[in-house]
Amino acid sequence: MADVKNQSYGCTVDTLNVPFTTFPKLLEKWATLKPESEAFVFYTFGKPKTSISFGKLYQDALKLAKGLRRLGINKGDIVAIAGFNTPEWLVSTYASQLVGARTLFFTLHDKKGENMTGIIKKVGGCKMIIFDPGNDDLHWKISQKFLTVDPSNGAVKKSDIPSVEWVLLMTPLESTEKCFTINDVAFEEDTSLPELDPADIAAILQTSGSTGFPKAVECSHYRLLQTAFHFTYLSEWNDPKKDGEFVFFNDRPFYWLGGFPCLSLATGGKHVTQTNTLVFTSIAEIVKFSSQIVQNEKARYGLFVTPFLLELLMLEDFSWKFRSVITGGQPVPASCLSAIGKMYDTLGVLYGSSEAALNCGKTYHTSSERYVGMAALPGVEMKIVGNNGMIVPVGTKGELYIRNVTAAFRGYINEPEKTAAVISSSGWYKTDDFAHINSEGCVEIHGRVSDVLEIGGAKVLPSFIEEIIKKNPAVKEVVIFALKDIKHADDIACAAVVLKNEATLTAESLTEFIKEELKFSEDAKFLQYIYVPKHILFLDNLPKTATGKNDRMKTREISLPHLKD
Repeated sequence: MADVKNQSYGCTVDTLNVPFTTFPKLLEKWATLKPESEAFVFYTFGKPKTSISFGKLYQDALKLAKGLRRLGINKGDIVAIAGFNTPEWLVSTYASQLVGARTLFFTLHDKKGENMTGIIKKVGGCKMIIFDPGNDDLHWKISQKFLTVDPSNGAVKKSDIPSVEWVLLMTPLESTEKCFTINDVAFEEDTSLPELDPADIAAILQTSGSTGFPKAVECSHYRLLQTAFHFTYLSEWNDPKKDGEFVFFNDRPFYWLGGFPCLSLATGGKHVTQTNTLVFTSIAEIVKFSSQIVQNEKARYGLFVTPFLLELLMLEDFSWKFRSVITGGQPVPASCLSAIGKMYDTLGVLYGSSEAALNCGKTYHTSSERYVGMAALPGVEMKIVGNNGMIVPVGTKGELYIRNVTAAFRGYINEPEKTAAVISSSGWYKTDDFAHINSEGCVEIHGRVSDVLEIGGAKVLPSFIEEIIKKNPAVKEVVIFALKDIKHADDIACAAVVLKNEATLTAESLTEFIKEELKFSEDAKFLQYIYVPKHILFLDNLPKTATGKNDRMKTREISLPHLKD
């Protein structure tokens, strides 16, 4: 009989006091208790900062909600929303939630508008679209390829997207062209609004798309609130009287799970953000501006995706000290612990996804601690499963499965086959991440199962090769992808590399660098065949997913024309 204690399973006895309520109720609460207090602060590069108070946010959202009801938006309808981190995005989102609509978030980053049409058509039944017209009205121009709108009232005359009846802009167009905006819809007279249940759908988020076109995931009010309290749990913030106001810096997009605007409503604190990090050309530029914002606002708490945190640690003129920083989004180097006591008092490491929300994490308190990974967060179970679908012993690598006891992932909208592929019969979500649970009861993530290369009979994680290449001082970013060796039915490792500014490097010299780092002995030369990329090419930048991660599939796609046979 197997030793139960030696099985790769984890959970925690800790509990979270997550209120069973909705975002509109919380917004109303803080608008009543502290109407003049800043709820959100926005920074746009080259412009003065702006902010919105709890009182104004609630009143603006309430007026827009009444206007939406007059247009026939009812509980359960889908309202698609796109825009930057702005007050108008918040007003549009909370107004839609006040009428009980399901808010579907999409992006307009591609000039063809394929994300807009693709995700809205995939989900289906969208009744209204609200979006930011964009700089130089770019987003509006993109939408005109698919929509013809009456500028006097926002009614859709013609659309390539079935079911859409209304289109509203968050702000007026920069041109003199007439349009219908959310301010035109706002209504102050008494209008009945529906009762909401915390289990009602508050948002429809997109997956990162790192394995294909993004899928759509429904999140209830309660599920998103649980995410907020997992943040405070890792930050060890409990009480404003004891711990001070929760002033939290997070420049991730509002439409991303890790950036969703739930913390200020959960804590009554302040969410400090950038309106749009995508305007910058590098991580260094984003982090430089972020560091100025943090010091201006005296943010005691912060979220930085791992590459951004590593960049922050390299800044010489950053003198602020956080009470707590949270990082994640990809495997976290143990080096991040070295700044504990210097740049932050504690470091929270987390793991999550649009499907399984935040589910694993651990708070580290001293720089002398050894990195041991992450434990299951309150309300979450985790286990490691082998190829046979059974749980494996502690220390054995396999696929990480997650089960959220109180806010389980129910599946992708209108994609039953993909849902069946990732949810087991007993409700476990298959993360597609390669990991192991160690003797400390913590999980360590190694990479995605689907990304694993098979070369010469060995399974190779791209992240392993990527970490070696990133040690080269000339390398800024790298993505490993595979080609197929038809002759041997083997994978061929290829590297797409972005160099730092003014750095020079050749494929030959990088190959020698990798060999030197691997330090394989003369009697193990075959390991070089396995681990040294056969093709190395240099790109100006790497394509990203909607959540800012390197897009392995698109990198492979744009690299193929440059590779020799």
